[in-house]
Amino acid sequence: MTPEKLFHELLGLGLNWEVTESRFERESGTIFLEIRERPALWEWARCPQDGGLVLCYDHTEVLTWRHLNVFQHRCEITCRLPRGKCRQCGHVFRVRPPWEGLSMHFTKEFEAFALLLLREMPVSRAAELMNETDTRMWRLLFRQVDAAYAEADFSQVCCVAVDEMCVRKGREYISVFADLLRKRVLFATAGRDRETWLRFVEALEKHNGHRPGLRLGITIRIMTRGLWARLPGWRRFGD
Repeated sequence: MTPEKLFHELLGLGLNWEVTESRFERESGTIFLEIRERPALWEWARCPQDGGLVLCYDHTEVLTWRHLNVFQHRCEITCRLPRGKCRQCGHVFRVRPPWEGLSMHFTKEFEAFALLLLREMPVSRAAELMNETDTRMWRLLFRQVDAAYAEADFSQVCCVAVDEMCVRKGREYISVFADLLRKRVLFATAGRDRETWLRFVEALEKHNGHRPGLRLGITIRIMTRGLWARLPGWRRFGD
C-alpha cells in the first residue's frame, strides 16, 4: 500500500476524493497531503438551492487545512476545491469537502482534539501545545460555541438562577443565567438592568423554553420594578 492510499483510508475520503501526493518538507518539518476530487463526486453532488444536478464549473485557488500531527510532525491538507454549477438554475457554489471543520482552516479531527484541550486549559496554553496562534484558536472556539448554542434546547428548563459578575475594574457587569437542575449556563449578556431579563426571555423562547411556571433564584441586585408584570407565571425565590 502506498502512502497516498494509506492516508486516503485514514482520512475516510471514500469514492469521491483521493490523495494524489504526500510529501515531507524537512526544513519546515511539515507533511503535506494534496487531495483532489474524483469524477464520482458529480454523481451525488446536488445544488444547495433547488437540489438539481450539477457539473464542475471551475476550481478555487489552493486552500490549506491544518490536520492532526503525523507522529511529531505538523500535517497540512492542500486542495483546489471544485466549484459546481447547477444545470437547472445556474447557481455556482463551492463544494464543501468532508474533512473541513467549522473554522474552515482546520480539519474536523483537529478541531475535535483542540476542543478537548480547550475544555481543560486556557486558550493560550492549548495554542502552545497545538503550535497555533491564540487568534486562530479563539476563532475556532467561537465558531464551535455558536454552532452548539444554536442547537441548544431549553424546553426542559424549569429552575433558573441568575447572578451578576464584574468583568473589569469599575462598574462593568455581565448577568449570567444558569439551569440549576442540569448545572449549565443558559445565557450571559452585558448589563444588569431590566433589559437584561428581557434579552434572556427572548433567548429562552428562541430555544423552545417555556416562560410560564419558570422558577427564578435571584442573587442579582438589580432594579426589577415593573419587571414581574412583564413576566407572568414566573415564581421567584432567593434574595
